[in-house]
Amino acid sequence: MRVGAPAYACEADEIVRAFASDADTGLTAAEARARLARHGPNRLGVRRRASLARLLAHQFVDPLVLLLVAAAVVSAGLGDLAEGAAIAAVLVLNGSLGLWQEAKAERAILALSRSLPRTAAVVRGGAVLEIPADEVVPGDLLVVQEGERVAADGRVVSEQGLEVDEAALTGESLPVGKRAAASPSATPLAERTSMVYSGTAVTRGHGRVVVSATGRQTELGRIESLTSGARPPATPLTRRLARLTRGLVAGGVALVLVLGGAMLLRGEPAHEAFLVAVAVAVAAVPEGLAATVTAALALGARAMARRGAIVRRLTAIETLGATTVVCTDKTGTLTENSIRVAALAPAAGVGERELLAAAVLASSRAQGLNGTTGDPIERALLRAAVESGGGVPEPAGGRTLVRELPFDSDRRRMTVLYEEGGRLRAYMKGAPETVCERAAPARELSDRASAWAEEGYRVLAVSARDLDPGAEAIEIGHELLGVVALHDPLRVGAATALARAATAGIEVRMVTGDHPATAQTIARQLGLPAGAVTARATPVDKLRLVERLQADGAVVAVTGDGVNDAPALRRADVGVAMGRSGTEAAREAADIVLTDDDFATILAAVEEGRRIGDNIRKVVGFLLSANLGEVAVFGVAIAVGLPAPLAVIQVLFVNLVTDGLPAVALARDPADALTMQTPPRRGAQLFDRATWAYLGAVGLLVGAVTLIAFLALRGPDERIGQTGAFLTLAVAELALVFGLRSRRVAAWRLPVNRWLGWSVAASVIAVLAAVYLPAAQAPFATVALGPAQLATAVGLAVLPLAAVEAWKSARRDQ
Repeated sequence: MRVGAPAYACEADEIVRAFASDADTGLTAAEARARLARHGPNRLGVRRRASLARLLAHQFVDPLVLLLVAAAVVSAGLGDLAEGAAIAAVLVLNGSLGLWQEAKAERAILALSRSLPRTAAVVRGGAVLEIPADEVVPGDLLVVQEGERVAADGRVVSEQGLEVDEAALTGESLPVGKRAAASPSATPLAERTSMVYSGTAVTRGHGRVVVSATGRQTELGRIESLTSGARPPATPLTRRLARLTRGLVAGGVALVLVLGGAMLLRGEPAHEAFLVAVAVAVAAVPEGLAATVTAALALGARAMARRGAIVRRLTAIETLGATTVVCTDKTGTLTENSIRVAALAPAAGVGERELLAAAVLASSRAQGLNGTTGDPIERALLRAAVESGGGVPEPAGGRTLVRELPFDSDRRRMTVLYEEGGRLRAYMKGAPETVCERAAPARELSDRASAWAEEGYRVLAVSARDLDPGAEAIEIGHELLGVVALHDPLRVGAATALARAATAGIEVRMVTGDHPATAQTIARQLGLPAGAVTARATPVDKLRLVERLQADGAVVAVTGDGVNDAPALRRADVGVAMGRSGTEAAREAADIVLTDDDFATILAAVEEGRRIGDNIRKVVGFLLSANLGEVAVFGVAIAVGLPAPLAVIQVLFVNLVTDGLPAVALARDPADALTMQTPPRRGAQLFDRATWAYLGAVGLLVGAVTLIAFLALRGPDERIGQTGAFLTLAVAELALVFGLRSRRVAAWRLPVNRWLGWSVAASVIAVLAAVYLPAAQAPFATVALGPAQLATAVGLAVLPLAAVEAWKSARRDQ
């Protein structure tokens, strides 16, 4: 073997010598054992799954969760066990939801190993043996045949009509013919006809190959290494919530220090200052935020499952809605992944049915012509013959099979000889150049075949001739019956889905391992510009493209179905795998799996992701405005020397119960009519400045009416004022949730969200129970209010909603 030359570019005898093997007898048993000890087993790296304890610990590293942990510890340390227990319950709920979802992830590398066959046939000492695939070693003479998977990478040394489906590895949609002749140097992986690769499937013929690489040294092993090294970036939602949390932590700590310090400077008892500091800390922290966001994503996952998209990582839902670029595979996503007859060009005087019948008769009898097994091209010809109304031309009824010359990668044609009514007739199909040279000239058909080939179609020429009994030369003197173009047709609705993506501000790029001409043809049919197509893409190419787009600030979604797609799927902001035709490796590397392999379903999932993203922002806005109101109440009260207007347990009750239930229901809001007519949101902030100002104003309104209620109802018993403030705060936030569903449309004009209605009703009942049930009054530091006091509290509570709706009306009138 020449120094530095790749195996595919070397002659077969060079490879045999380089690996000290034998093209007839293979390795000896002793040499095979020695090589197994030296090179190790033929398997991919073993990746251990993360332990349950590790996954559980991972749920408590989120900044929001750590903030809740701190609040629980402080509350318990100061003797407020009820508050500490309530916060701990939220932590358990949030951790359980996240653990349940993540326990199904991190299995991409394990799935890759399942792409390998369990056994392999090798020649050892001149005898063909079946051995465990793990024991195949470099230099082994591997026997490959139709219907089996290849156990290792190898150089073809002999073959008989060998064709291999390499779609999972290269993205090539059609089987690739293999031959013993060397391929030129620098030949792309998908065009190396002298090599077979681990994990690919033999679709036709048989052959022998000298194993050139095993285990992690194979092309499949290189993909494994890429996949294990690829790590998805933090999702936009995670980054935005983390930034928000840092701001909440900083603001909460500053408030605690300032307000607690002010109380100490005024000479108030240290214990009282600490209690108020805890109340402020609890008011500043939206305790239900982490659990509510997780619940919202879980509800979104259920909704997406109904639309054909199974979610494996919850945060991928919102990420898909924020996607700016989709790098999509061609085969099986934009196309049907089913070879079909695209066009027919019969010769003069030949009908289309006659042409199709001849093409079927020139197919292998070993396929059984049942349309479900064997070569995909022959299945496509059979399907077209049946759909044309001509039926299946079986060798019965006066036709008897005499001889079959199978397809050969050098000959590139196949001929079948029949006896028909006492005469012989041969049918031939194959590459136009090899069939046409054996048939009478037909310039028009040759030109048509060339034009179709340039457009990316797979083209076959079909011919026939009658022979005298005993004739031997059955492949010359044929009459050309016509040419057939085959393709993988577009999915119904693919072009429409791409148009919707453009309207939604999403750039679509086709990234495929298929031939450039085929890819460009599909792109033209879909309306994609030529610059949006990357053909003959290797796993490294796909990974680098994703990383380059991410470096430019894009949120990238990648679709794929093959082993070769796994690294890019894992590195993308959101990976989308095909569930029907995809490999297990692709599914395990992805965040979302499509049950129908349809690009249109991706757009439906994007729409669902945008709905969930919008609703999460509604939830966060609602909770933050509520917490700002609570902080404002304490800030003003302490600044002017008033006692605490709310008990800590009351603040916690509002945050977890009366805010939590409506917040989860808010996540079920229907999508805005303009959801898919606007570009995706960009930027590191959850809200822009105008939204922050809006939420701040709303929060201050809530704080103002709560403080007014405390002052108006305050009497000899401080608990009356606190109960009034508690009731006003809770009802104000429950009323306000309807107004915060939209900044443009009046609350009563929005679509009905029955979940929100029921949750608000349940929260109102919970608040009234905390106030009026004798058993609940001591735990929640409340007293029963009289009718006038109740009317005062409720009247004040509806003012923030009235102000919000008046503001909307004023904006519409401008």
